[in-house]
Order: sequence, then structure tokens, then C-alpha cells
Amino acid sequence: MTERKDNQDDDALGLFFGAARAEAPLPDGDFLARIEAQALAEQPRAASPAPVVRPPRPGRLAQLREALGGWIGVTGLATACAAGILIGVSSPESLSVFWGGDAAGLGTLGVDPLGGFDLALMEG
Repeated sequence: MTERKDNQDDDALGLFFGAARAEAPLPDGDFLARIEAQALAEQPRAASPAPVVRPPRPGRLAQLREALGGWIGVTGLATACAAGILIGVSSPESLSVFWGGDAAGLGTLGVDPLGGFDLALMEG
């Protein structure tokens, strides 16, 4: 680093700074009016509110899918339907042990629970 041996430059600058502090110039009114006009022109304006856009309503199949629990529920329901149709059509012999020979009959019921329904259909 260099050493400063004379302080005359600092004293001379101090005189200039002191004179500048003593005479504070005031800007004229036209200049301030122009600055104010430019500042007001640059300020952001109030934006118009954005229009509310509603999302499109889902179709009937999408509503049904969501009512059934989404794709997971739909696939479970489809699997259960396929298994029911397969069991109903092919009737594996191993399941006859559970159902027995009288599975579709009334079994121990002595009365047909749907007998009145047949009469209602016959009357028209």
C-alpha cells in the first residue's frame, strides 16, 4: 500500500464539499412538474379483473366413473361382473359343493316370495 505524506488534497476537497453543502440548489418548479408527470405515467394502473372461466363440466360417463370411485372402482366392478357372468354361464363343478343341487329352488321356504309379482304381470 502507498503512504500518503501530504494531506493538502484532502483539505482542498473538504473546502469544496463544505461550499457545496452551504449552497444547496433547489430545482425549479418546471423540472419537478416534469419528473412528477413521468413518475405518474410509469405507475401501474389498476388491472381489470380477469374473467371467471369455469372448467367444462365432465360428461355423463366421467361422472359415472367418479361416482364409482374412479378407474379403480370401475375396474373392480368390471372384474366382478366378468367373474359373475363366467360363474353363471359355465358353472364350474367345484362350486356345486357350496350351492348344492337345490340352489335355484326355494329350499326350505314353503311359499314363493314372488308369487304376487307373477299375478301383477298377468293382469297387464
